[in-house]
Amino acid sequence: MTYITYEKKQHTSKYSDDRRYESYRRYAKPPYPVPSVLPQPHFMPNYLVRTSDMKVVKGSEVHEGYCALSYSWNQSGEILINKTTGKSYRIDQGKHRIIFTEDKKSGKKLRGRKRISDRSKYVTFEGLIQEICKDFHIKYIWYDQKCIDQEDEKKKREEIHQMHKIYSNAYCTVALVPEVRTPYKWHIEHPEDRDDDSCTRDDNFLSSQWMKRMWTLEEALMSSKILIVGQNLHFWGHQEDDYIIPILDEKFGTSAYRVLHYAHARTSTKEHDLIFALANIFPDIMEQITVDYKQDIQALMIQFYGLLAKKDLTILCFGRYREYPIMCRTSSYNTTKDKVSEKEEYDIPIQKYDLPSWTGVNGEFDPEADLKTSFKTSFKNCTVHGRVLQLTCRAIMNNEHRTEVSTLQAIHAKISSFWPQDGLCPDYYQAFAVRIRLQDSLKEKLIIIYDPGFRELYSTVYHKVTETLYELSHFFPIEKMDLQWIRQIHRNNSFDFRFLIEPLQNSAQYAILAGVQFTNHAPYSRWPQYPVVKKEGDYYKAIGMCEIVWDDGNVFDDFQLGEQTFKIL
Repeated sequence: MTYITYEKKQHTSKYSDDRRYESYRRYAKPPYPVPSVLPQPHFMPNYLVRTSDMKVVKGSEVHEGYCALSYSWNQSGEILINKTTGKSYRIDQGKHRIIFTEDKKSGKKLRGRKRISDRSKYVTFEGLIQEICKDFHIKYIWYDQKCIDQEDEKKKREEIHQMHKIYSNAYCTVALVPEVRTPYKWHIEHPEDRDDDSCTRDDNFLSSQWMKRMWTLEEALMSSKILIVGQNLHFWGHQEDDYIIPILDEKFGTSAYRVLHYAHARTSTKEHDLIFALANIFPDIMEQITVDYKQDIQALMIQFYGLLAKKDLTILCFGRYREYPIMCRTSSYNTTKDKVSEKEEYDIPIQKYDLPSWTGVNGEFDPEADLKTSFKTSFKNCTVHGRVLQLTCRAIMNNEHRTEVSTLQAIHAKISSFWPQDGLCPDYYQAFAVRIRLQDSLKEKLIIIYDPGFRELYSTVYHKVTETLYELSHFFPIEKMDLQWIRQIHRNNSFDFRFLIEPLQNSAQYAILAGVQFTNHAPYSRWPQYPVVKKEGDYYKAIGMCEIVWDDGNVFDDFQLGEQTFKIL
């Protein structure tokens, strides 16, 4: 979508109490416009656009508040590349469309150049913004095309450095998302009859261009309030369900793992803007970044991620893909003689770059639904030297522990004699466990492998137990005599390795970084997690997180673990 269609008559939407369907209501004018008088913030941009005549004025001459605009650059016109310089530039041929509604009582007809009917006209992007600002009572607005001199590199660098200030001080940000629109007429009048496969407002929003661009992520996270304006539907982001669109919620925050979850799935027209936009979310990091589009992009990325790791070690809180196959989905068609089939594929933008494993480039960060709290760690003993993240901490390592149980086949044979022949659980309080003891420790600890409750012990569970023991054998010595059914009166720990980005290999050496604990103290929160690394030559590779169920923070205290230094590349 190169050009935007905007309808003057806008709808608002509201979910039913059980969120099964949306109801829509149409208004001749927006029901919730921006207040007519906005308080002036402490910070004012260098320039603003006065929407009455779309003239650029100095911010210092404006004595009231302003709004900011957020949009996808490639929807403002045609983006072309100069073959000589390689730079991108925009051409606006005035094909943005505004749809009006004729006043039937007065019989008035709307004027406008390139009028194709009495109900619509074509305008430039500037004309489109002016019309939207008029509808929502916005007097002054900031947006880059008008407020940044694209030809003055010095002024452009200054503006990029203070982008976070511009959006955080605006009364609200108007996010232009033309993909957001109502379903067809029958679904508006009868929302309860809409099929599950019908696209909802949220579906259109989540798959929009606005959700794919890096600058719009920065603009969303820095804004205090966001007004989403679609083709014929608008809504205030901060009033929405944070579970569906969490980045619009003020509680989203700027924890590294949450921000990077969305950032790694986004793109920008100029690749340097990936970092300039991302760094603006962390103002103290942005102060250390030089805005120069001629610098080496790899070096710029390493600099940013190094600064972020020193600031927030939740950069290690990533795991296997969950949402990326949908967020970054592309479709390809395989044509045969008899039929055409669609094959689902996905392309993750960040993987275009050669980055160290600790940046999460090979995995997906956990966005976490509960925004009231976030993962944190008190661990501080880390340094960054170029591409290497160095941690000195306690760790659990395999170190030739897998002496008797070392393969899936061997484990399968060992547990067969312990498994009930009738396939029924011995007792509700019974659990299958392994007793472990590290080489230099006199204490033992029971680790739960499977807790069936009243459930039958199906063969699929039997294989899952085998795989779990195999995973544990990479970190603990496991012998046949250590396997047993126990009556579980008190909760015992269990290890969950399903968040790793790759399966554990029999010949590789791994470590659980026991000294780097990430916790979340929210009610009904998940259990503590610990980074897992894989040894590759003289360095280690970060491969995700291990979660320990029923860990009160002291699960490793029974083991005598010395500190080791891990250089992660």
